[in-house]
Amino acid sequence: MTQFIEKHRRLLQAYCLIARILGWVLMLGGLFWLFAIGKNCWPIKEEQQQINFLLYVISALVYDFVIPGFLAFAIGGLLDYLLRPMKKPPLILGMTDKLCYIYSVFLIIKLLISIGSIKSGDSPWIVNLRYLAIPEISEQTRILLVQPLLVTTLAKSLLLIGIGMILHRLLPVIEESKTLV
Repeated sequence: MTQFIEKHRRLLQAYCLIARILGWVLMLGGLFWLFAIGKNCWPIKEEQQQINFLLYVISALVYDFVIPGFLAFAIGGLLDYLLRPMKKPPLILGMTDKLCYIYSVFLIIKLLISIGSIKSGDSPWIVNLRYLAIPEISEQTRILLVQPLLVTTLAKSLLLIGIGMILHRLLPVIEESKTLV
């Protein structure tokens, strides 16, 4: 592993920098998005629509900006841990496997809520709003709209679980190899 790291040090350093920049872009972009959507969409009159909008904004902020930003920081931390002689991994790296598992569960819950709301035709807080913006589509067509959500969410969940399992088993190996050197 040491030979691989030394051979590809510059590439790994570039990936580390890119992951950290991406993490900051996601975090700051989420704040910018929050203010922009709040400013432009908040004057909703009906109370139930305000609650649905607020729940949508919170879920989108967490699912699409915050958690992926933390995962990008964790990847940057893993690469930094591989490249530099540290005794212990960064704190965020130790929590990343659990974050991957939790994010995977939340993605599946979000999918189930989306499927239920598409079938019922409600205006939910979690479903992608463009799917429900066409009132004249039939129930069968609404079910067809679920398929891309289902496939991509299951792929994301399986990838997140795999990444979590790899990190859970990889960190002790890296720590052991650093103590042997």
